[in-house]
Parts: sequence; C-alpha cells; structure tokens
Amino acid sequence: MDRFTRDATADDGRAVDAGIGSRPVLTREQVVARAAVAGGAVAAAGVLLGGLPGPAASKPSREQDRQILEWLLQVEYLQSAFYTAVERRKALRGEQQEFAVRVGRQERDHVKALRKLLGPGAPEQPEFDFKDATSDPDRFLAASIELEEMAVAAFNGQIPNLTRPRVMTAMRIVSVEARHVGWVRDLADRNPAPRPADTPATQAETRAAMQATGFTE
Repeated sequence: MDRFTRDATADDGRAVDAGIGSRPVLTREQVVARAAVAGGAVAAAGVLLGGLPGPAASKPSREQDRQILEWLLQVEYLQSAFYTAVERRKALRGEQQEFAVRVGRQERDHVKALRKLLGPGAPEQPEFDFKDATSDPDRFLAASIELEEMAVAAFNGQIPNLTRPRVMTAMRIVSVEARHVGWVRDLADRNPAPRPADTPATQAETRAAMQATGFTE
C-alpha cells in the first residue's frame, strides 16, 4: 500500500472513501520526502537516539530492543496525549467521546508497559499541540484514523527486529491498535478492514507522518 490510511479502490481505480476533513493523506513518496526534512529537527530535539533498521533488517539484540522500544514509546506518547486531551476537553459527544475515553485508557496502559520494559532512563513525553482536533468531530475522526493506522504500521515495521520476549509484548499492543483502527473507521463510516494485509512502516516514514500531523513541535 502507498499510504498508512489508504482505503480500497473501486473497480475503475477511483479512490473510495478519500477521507474526512481537510488534512491530506500522504503518499509513501511524500512521507519519505518529509522525513528527509523533518529528521534532523526531531533528532536534534532528542526524540530519537539514532536510526532504526527496516523490517527484519538486522539480528535482534538487547541494545537494539531499547532503541526500538524508545521509538515506539514516542508513537504511544502521541496517541495517549491526544486522547487524554480529548477526554479532558469534553467537547465530543456520544460514541466519539466513548471511543476517546476507552482508547485513551488503553494507550496510557501501552505507555506504562513500554516504560516498564525500558526501566530507568525511559524518555519523557514531549509536548504536543492538537489544535481543534480534540473538539471538532470531523477532525477528531480524521486524526484518530491517522494516528491509529500510523501506530499499526510502526509496530509492524519494528516487531521483526525485536528479541523474542519483546516481540510478545509488542504483538499484544499492536493487536489492540488494530482493533482501534477498525472501531474508529466504523465511526467515520469507512470500511473497517479495507485491505487484506497492512504495510509496515520504517522509522523514517513514521517519523515523517508524525511531523505531518502538525501535532509535534
């Protein structure tokens, strides 16, 4: 697939369910291009400790485990902070608010699990600015789909590079993230399972997608 949030296509090739709100969905080429620009700034801010391997690119090791878990923690921090902000603002109604509360609780549990694995020295949560995505229903749904799809792609991209004990923890997390995707896509009246397999993302692609949300500083 070319995009983290790409939907199915009609028989004539037209895109189906192009999206909600005004934020464009990035193609893989745009994601990689943005990574080249954003990477230096993110690394300078101390969010990353170095480049991670692509899917199944190197032999797993305890040192590599830590680098990968610190990176995946950044993805979880973004999700956790987003839903926590939505819950506190209390601007949404009905099932959207229920989704934010329930998923936010689970994302915070994911953060705790990763921080526990990392132990002392785990990176702290950075600052985020979610603008009106925490109060506007359409922007909330669009952002939620984007963040949940991004998390699934990020975990799938790095799970093959973890040692076996860490693989089991990451698999338990990503399976729940996939359920989040299905739920929020259904809320947005979009196909909950638009493709037979999800495409893993590299660190560079995920980093650029995070920057493209406009939520990170």
